[in-house]
Amino acid sequence: MARPLGLSSIMLQNRLTDESLGAARDRGFSCVEVSIPADDPLQTDDGAVRDVREAIERAGLYTWSVHAPFGGPADLSHPDELAWRDAVGLVSRACEVGAQLGARYAVIHAGLLGEDEAESELRRRQSIRSINYLLKRCSQLGIRLAIEYLPANKPRLGNDAEQILQCLRISDGEACVCLDTNHANLRRPLADEMRALGDRVETLHISDNDGVQERHLMPGEGVIDWPEFLELLDEISYDGPLMIEAHGGETIEECLTLAATAAQKHLGWEGPDA
Repeated sequence: MARPLGLSSIMLQNRLTDESLGAARDRGFSCVEVSIPADDPLQTDDGAVRDVREAIERAGLYTWSVHAPFGGPADLSHPDELAWRDAVGLVSRACEVGAQLGARYAVIHAGLLGEDEAESELRRRQSIRSINYLLKRCSQLGIRLAIEYLPANKPRLGNDAEQILQCLRISDGEACVCLDTNHANLRRPLADEMRALGDRVETLHISDNDGVQERHLMPGEGVIDWPEFLELLDEISYDGPLMIEAHGGETIEECLTLAATAAQKHLGWEGPDA
C-alpha cells in the first residue's frame, strides 16, 4: 500500500515557516504533525494558529495531527486537583488548535505513574478522568483523540498494549492509538504489540532506537525490523501516513533529507515523484 509521508514539526524545530514547510514539500512530504508545547504561542493566540494554517496550506501540505503538551504543567494524571484542571485545560486547548488547523487527530500522553502504588492508582483515575473529558471535547470539535504508546522502560501510563487496551475499554468514548515505534519495541517485540493493538492504531510516530533506550533515530539507524513493520501495517489495515518523528543532521534541511532517504530505503515510500 502506498502511504504518504509525514513529519513532526519538531524536525522543523517547530519553525512552521514558508521556508521550512516548502523544504519539506520539496522533499516529498505530504503532511505534518504540529507539536504544541505548553508555552507555545498557539496555546493563547488564535492569530498565530491562523498564520500556521495558512503557511501549511501555502506549502501544499496538510495537518494530519497535533501533539498536545505533556508532562510538567500538562500532566494529565496529576494528583493535585488544581494542577490537574490546569493540565486538562492546556491539552484541551491543543485539541481546539488541532481542529482550527484541520487536523484529524490530537495525540496525548496519558500521564505518569507515582512513587508508590497508592499514588499510581490515584494517577490512573486522574488519567481516565482526563481522557473522558478530552473525548467529549474532541467529539464536539470533530477531531479524534489518540493515546500515544509511551516508552515501555519508564514509569508512565500507556506504556504497553494491554494497559492501553484497558484504558480504551473503560473510557467513555472512542479513543484510538498513536503507535510510537521508538517506544513500543523497548520491553516487548514490536510485532506483538502491533498485533495486540490491531486496527486501534490510527496514527504513527516513526523512529528507530537501539532496543534499550528511547533514541528517535532515523529508520535504519537502530534495531527495528522495518520490513516486518510494513507487513504488520498491512495486517492491521493501517492506511494513514508514515509520520516520522526523528532527529538527525545539523540543519533542518539535512534532517529532512535524511528522513526522506530513510523513508525510501526502509519504509517502502516511493519518493516525491511517485
